[in-house]
Amino acid sequence: MGADHALEIATLSTSLLGFLEAVSIYCHFYTIPRRVRLLGQLRQILNEGFMVSVEGTFSSLRATDETTQVLFAWRASTRRYAASGRPLGAMLLHEGFMKVALSCSALQVLDEKQLQMKDVLDTLMFQEERIQRKQSHDSTYLTELVAGIVSQEMTLIEDGADYLQLGSVWQQRIAFSTKAYTLSSYLNCIIADGEAAEPDVLVSWLEDTLADPVQMADGVLAAVVLKSMAITSQYFPSSASHFSRLLPRFIVQGIANSETVDVAARSLAFILQLLSQDAVITGLYSLGNVLSTSNSDRTAGAAGPPNGSLSVLRSTGRYQQPTTGSSISLDLIGDEETTAAYGNVVRAIVGVANSCQDEKITALALSILLQKLGRINGTVDIHIVREAARLIASGASVELKSLLKLYVRIGHDSAVQRNVTLLAAVKKARMYLVSALQDSPLFPVYLTHLLESVVSKGDVHESDNTHQADIELAAVEITELLEPLAALIGGRRDGVNTEIDQDVVRLQREVWFNLVVHNITPESKLGRGHARSLRALAMHSRPLIAEDRADQFESEIELNTVLRRGMNAPHTAEQKARLISILPKCESDVKGLSYPKVIFLHAAYLVETLRADVGDCTHVLTYFLDPSLNGSAMENCMAAIADEVFKIFHARMLRSHHDDAAAPVIARQLAQMLRGCCHSIPRVQQIAASCADRIISSMPSSLCQKSSLFALLELLSILWMSCLDSEIDEYDWKSRYVSDRGEIEVELSDDFELRKTTLNAFYRRAKSWVTSVINIAPLDVKGLLQTYLAEYADDGAYGHVSLGRSFAMEMGSIIPATDQKLGAIDRHGDCPLNTVSDFVAQYTTRQEYRCADSVSKNGRERNESLQLNGPSVAGSVVQAEIAQSDRAVLDDLENRSIGSGSVSIGDMRDTLRRVAALLCKAGTDQSALVHHLVAVSFTTFTKQSIKLGISLWLGVINENPQMESRVLTEVAEQWEGTVRNRVGAFSSKLQHVDPFYLKEDFAPSDKASLMKRQQAAHNLLAPHLRILQFFASHFNATRLGSPHTQKIFQRMIRMSLDALKECTGHPLAREIHFQLVLFGLHILRYSNGLDEVSQWRLKDTVLSAALRWFSHQARWSFGGNRLQIKAESRLIADVESALRAVAGIGIKGIGSLLPLSRKQELLLLLLENEQMRLVVWLYPLDHEKRHIFSTSHPGKAAEAQLLAALSTAWVEDSRLAVQLATRFQSLRLTNDVRRLLLMYPERGLADADALQIILGPSLPGDVQSQLKYLLYWTPVNPITAATYFLPDYGNHPFILQYAMRALESHSVDVTFFYVPQIVQALRYDALGYVQRYIIETAKFSQLFAHQIIWNMKANAYKDDESGIEDSLKPTLDAVMNNMVATFSGADKAFYEREFSFFNEITDISGKLRPFIKKSKPEKKQKIEEELRKIKVEVGVYLPSNPEGVVIGIDRKSGKPLQSHAKAPYMATFRIKKNKGGMEGTDDMLEEISQGTAAGRSEPAGDSTYEVWQSAIFKVGDDCRQDVLALQMIAAFRGIFNSVGLDVYVYPYRVTATAPGCGVIDVLPNSISRDMLGREAVNGLYDYFVSKYGAENSIRFQEARSNFVKSMAAYSVISYLLQFKDRHNGNIMVDDAGHILHIDFGFCFDIAPGGVRFERAPFKLTSEMVAVMGGSTSSQSYRWFEELCIKVFLASRQHAEKLCHIVVLMLGSGLPCFKPETITHLRERFVLEKSDREAAGFMRDLIKKSYGSYSTKGYDQFQLLTNGIPY
Repeated sequence: MGADHALEIATLSTSLLGFLEAVSIYCHFYTIPRRVRLLGQLRQILNEGFMVSVEGTFSSLRATDETTQVLFAWRASTRRYAASGRPLGAMLLHEGFMKVALSCSALQVLDEKQLQMKDVLDTLMFQEERIQRKQSHDSTYLTELVAGIVSQEMTLIEDGADYLQLGSVWQQRIAFSTKAYTLSSYLNCIIADGEAAEPDVLVSWLEDTLADPVQMADGVLAAVVLKSMAITSQYFPSSASHFSRLLPRFIVQGIANSETVDVAARSLAFILQLLSQDAVITGLYSLGNVLSTSNSDRTAGAAGPPNGSLSVLRSTGRYQQPTTGSSISLDLIGDEETTAAYGNVVRAIVGVANSCQDEKITALALSILLQKLGRINGTVDIHIVREAARLIASGASVELKSLLKLYVRIGHDSAVQRNVTLLAAVKKARMYLVSALQDSPLFPVYLTHLLESVVSKGDVHESDNTHQADIELAAVEITELLEPLAALIGGRRDGVNTEIDQDVVRLQREVWFNLVVHNITPESKLGRGHARSLRALAMHSRPLIAEDRADQFESEIELNTVLRRGMNAPHTAEQKARLISILPKCESDVKGLSYPKVIFLHAAYLVETLRADVGDCTHVLTYFLDPSLNGSAMENCMAAIADEVFKIFHARMLRSHHDDAAAPVIARQLAQMLRGCCHSIPRVQQIAASCADRIISSMPSSLCQKSSLFALLELLSILWMSCLDSEIDEYDWKSRYVSDRGEIEVELSDDFELRKTTLNAFYRRAKSWVTSVINIAPLDVKGLLQTYLAEYADDGAYGHVSLGRSFAMEMGSIIPATDQKLGAIDRHGDCPLNTVSDFVAQYTTRQEYRCADSVSKNGRERNESLQLNGPSVAGSVVQAEIAQSDRAVLDDLENRSIGSGSVSIGDMRDTLRRVAALLCKAGTDQSALVHHLVAVSFTTFTKQSIKLGISLWLGVINENPQMESRVLTEVAEQWEGTVRNRVGAFSSKLQHVDPFYLKEDFAPSDKASLMKRQQAAHNLLAPHLRILQFFASHFNATRLGSPHTQKIFQRMIRMSLDALKECTGHPLAREIHFQLVLFGLHILRYSNGLDEVSQWRLKDTVLSAALRWFSHQARWSFGGNRLQIKAESRLIADVESALRAVAGIGIKGIGSLLPLSRKQELLLLLLENEQMRLVVWLYPLDHEKRHIFSTSHPGKAAEAQLLAALSTAWVEDSRLAVQLATRFQSLRLTNDVRRLLLMYPERGLADADALQIILGPSLPGDVQSQLKYLLYWTPVNPITAATYFLPDYGNHPFILQYAMRALESHSVDVTFFYVPQIVQALRYDALGYVQRYIIETAKFSQLFAHQIIWNMKANAYKDDESGIEDSLKPTLDAVMNNMVATFSGADKAFYEREFSFFNEITDISGKLRPFIKKSKPEKKQKIEEELRKIKVEVGVYLPSNPEGVVIGIDRKSGKPLQSHAKAPYMATFRIKKNKGGMEGTDDMLEEISQGTAAGRSEPAGDSTYEVWQSAIFKVGDDCRQDVLALQMIAAFRGIFNSVGLDVYVYPYRVTATAPGCGVIDVLPNSISRDMLGREAVNGLYDYFVSKYGAENSIRFQEARSNFVKSMAAYSVISYLLQFKDRHNGNIMVDDAGHILHIDFGFCFDIAPGGVRFERAPFKLTSEMVAVMGGSTSSQSYRWFEELCIKVFLASRQHAEKLCHIVVLMLGSGLPCFKPETITHLRERFVLEKSDREAAGFMRDLIKKSYGSYSTKGYDQFQLLTNGIPY
């Protein structure tokens, strides 16, 4: 053969080899016919002659001596192929051809996607269903073709088998690979078409190959053979039994490697599962028997079975061994072969069990293996130990725990016997479990086991007689566990979730304690080799003291048993010596410490120094959280440890200065230390500041990182905002502050003085730190400051003020010390010298290129079409017309903002900035652009959109002055549009309704709903306020400008002031109201060109608008925003000043225009009164600040002055005159207002307050002709209307008709609250008006009807036993009968179901009476028996829960209550409630009733929720007095809500249902104060500490805040309603810390026993004060006083309506009423006093209550008489 011909064949064969490889991969690109043609062509090409030529060619190339360049290259290529184990030759082409055949056959049975994801045999093996494909003619032909090619290839391989045995290793490997492809292809053909290939042929090939050890030594071929057996068994079940016998024999031969054994085990498991589960069990036992069939004696040198292994074995076995013996035997050749075979058997047992994925099979396999431990030889034991770990990874928790216990025992025995090999096996098994269980549910089990194992070592070594060998043995066992434990904790991706199980955290800490006890440290001999594991453990361990229990630091140390381990004199001395050696400066402190404290400190040193060496030094701050440590030896030692930690961290970071990751690590650590500088505990602040000082001074670049510098700036903003919170939400405080920008989270104390101190200290330090860093890296630091300033968010009420941003500007202006030139400039006088101009210039430049790419994708698309079209002109001024497409973009934006409101502020900003930029350069009047620039902001009309608009409007005006008039005109036009459309501040939604006109709830106070109302009002008002600021600013800037501009302002202010006449007087609208007035006064004062008449008219408009505010009821404020009230007070002072500045205008009349001086004097009088009210509300305790914002101090208005102002007020507005009488305490003024109303009653028709002045508490004799106007008078509130039915009003027809009309005008949801009063009004219903109202209302509200009926039944008798009829009973019976008679069919059915259900519930109390003297268990059994008899009908409810439907009863919840002669009990019900509360409840009940008839049982939708509610059912106790008291508390709740006052009451429901019967809702999650005493709690303060933590903890402070808010409300209510019998059994504390009052049997004018022990205004004991800070000067106590005063002031305004609730009940015969009850109630409101005097009065009551001896005396009396502790 010539050289050229040889090279041609070599080239062709090599190319063909690559082609075959490509075709095998991308065979799916070919259609079936093309695959047929391709296989046929390849078969022809790869004929025998060609193959011989190929083999000869490459042999000659390898052997040739020629040195031509081409031959040299070929020889190099052949060597590369040979080096890779694939020498070029004919065998390689055979292999490639078979790969193509395999790809073609695989596509006959599987899809392309399946083949891409997994090997074809693996896919076939684990296919859920057998493949059944319909074969086309072409497919059948292709299958037959492949089968023929494969059969031919197999013949060639078998014919050359003898040659292969003599061949080289690489020849055998390629041949075996070719055979593997051949077998796989033939199997595919059988599956695709059973007639195209013979299964028996395949089985014979598989058997022959399996029997050949040489072939089965090849891993690839062996895997194919074994998997093919499994697949064949699946498709031909008759072969399964045969293969199930072959595979075990192959396994026990011991010739296969571990990978092959794993495949064999999976295949065997697959086959056995095809047979049956019994076959699996038999197979496992057969393999297990192999381990004991060789001989009955254990091989020499093997230890006996480990202690306890048999017990473990018995506990894990799930299946019993079959009686049949094993069909497998092992022919022993030698120890080495036998051991290898045993190893394969062990691995196979594990593989089979794991493949089955059955916990029972896993348990059986584990049992089989553990039985063999210690019975063969040590090597087999090692195999079992290792493989058992692989087995258990898929097992259950029980098996894992059993195996882990066995490992502990084996490890102990091996350590005792010094069996290093077995110890290593146990360790390797543990390490395998580490990797296998990282993401397993068994991870916590394994982690807990390892931790407990470490902690348990050394339990017995605590006496003086401890043997050193035992101690060393325990230490060795601990070290064996360190590496697995460290790997387990460190390998978890998300870390150990210790929040789930606090026991894990505790065990982690005790591990460190035990390490110190056994002296396992990186410096000790035993721990030196485990330093890496110790560091890993430290990195993932929590601090050794829990943050939430830091206040119990010392007690937890002394009581910890691990810390006391080994506590004897020698050991104590030894441990102290070790601690002194590492803390030499604390020698004297250490000597005085107890043994547990020494161990703890050493452990803390160990874990924190190791952690610091890894790069984390921040956790050391946790150890200083306990304030009791201050100045103690423990704190001195901890401070020394902290010092060492910082030194090690510092050294570690300096060693890492070449590491790219070191700088970010240091910066993050510094950020955490900066966070520590803001901690709520001052000592932690000191330690953190010291550390931060060290880091910054030694590594100043740490503050040159974004993470640390941004954290510092954000912390400044957070601290400033936290201090501002005391002004924004006065009595609420936020503990947790988060900054996503700075990646910082801090928790701050409720002590605002501490917050201010912390802010000042941190600000000083921050200034020092940043200055020092700027001095060395000025450009980098200032660049970071500019980056910080570029990103901001205005998301808060005061988001535009940020201390961090201000600080950044301040630092950016500093001249660095390294700038010698600037530093050398001399100062001239007081002129500041800084670089702020350069800093701002750089910042502006950065913003230009930052904003260039900041436009969002959608915004960019819109903005691309937004441009001015037309030619450019000189001076870079563009003059053009707006294209139609440009208008379309802006029109779309405006329309979307008007319609769905789906325009984001980002999109708006991007588009409007572009518009503003065009306007800044426009030379012509671009009115369309100006319109859109302004209109888009107004159509969205939010605080953000208006703020954006103002900045753009001013930018356009300043950059292009010719646009000023157009922009201003457009803004004024849009403003007027909001006035006409009643938007924002002029909106009708801005309502503030008297609380007695609203629905009252029996529910706990809800701060969240108040905040929503406050925010809603703010959202309405804020846009107008911002625009008004713009107007005011621009007016003052253009005073000397165009008169046309001034006319724009004059028109706008006139229209706005006129619109104020329609305002609703919301408290939060006070600011915008008087801002408009102030702006009007400024326009009046500074406008040029106004003639005298115009000035008069404008001033009159301003005065009328200002007086309009006072025509509403006097308002306090809404919410706790002190800044808002301060601003309003300053604003009123500014209005007074501005008013005096224009006093000369209109002072004289002009023609028919009267002088305005009296009107101005009236306004000044009212402004002074408003000012005084605001100051009282703002400073309720501080008498010195009463005039802080006033411009004059005239004191209390003189009566003569008031009388003179009345006529002016009456002329202006009758409502103003009426409110004048309510604002000032003057009887003469009130009489004069009444006289005017009697003279001109038609002027008071729209004012309900005017009617009350006319009528008073009874019908006056001078009111006759005026009563006809009642037909048109606006309705009063429901409770006042109900009082007009009293005899005091003489049953005058006009009054009765008006009262009826007023009641009917209110929603039933409102009047529902006054059911008891409406029923009592029947006593005086001579003409039947009340009866008619009740019957008519009952027709459309079933709930109202039911409540009325229950209340009527409760009032039918005067006694609890229904023995003495009330005079009202006949009337009540008649009304009830009439009411029931009017019920429709559905209403009647519902009524009967409800009352039947409730009667069954209450009858239980009667059935319980015979059991009164029996034990509680007997009573409970009886209650539960009766509860089980009750069937819950559809739609029924508890009378005390009319807003919810009972859907179930907890039949085991029955509980008898303490009573001497009665049988009250408690039960729990499942209630479905409407999310809207009472509103919609009638509709829900109606739906249920209708649904019952239609076969439906409950309403659909997600508008309901379910709760468990407990209720007490009383029989023989009159509950009506509790009903009244709780009704009053609910009314107070409504009053507090009306002013947004952050106090807490819980008016739970009590419903009287019959004489002496009632239902009482149980207060959830609460406990009585006397129960706390019975539980051995010394006092309320101790209870709070035990439940919520130390006083400096956040939970305690939150609970204390809740306590204060509830104490203030209940204290004032207790005084006003005179609640007595306030012993500790009647005072509750709930889970949140609120104090609650219950049981109001003594109120108003009665006391227990008729003796007034309780002379204090209300109960305020020393233990209550202790919870509130412990002294009268504490912040919490001051809050309590202020809230008490505000509660009192808010209540006084509604004193008459509160009295009306009581007046209507006087005829009920309740024992709490005396003839003088109402008089005394009114007197307690001290209505004759001014607001300031009333505030002082309430403070005196507080002092009197706290200093009262009668309170403690009554508590002692209750202890002696009733055993109630205090």
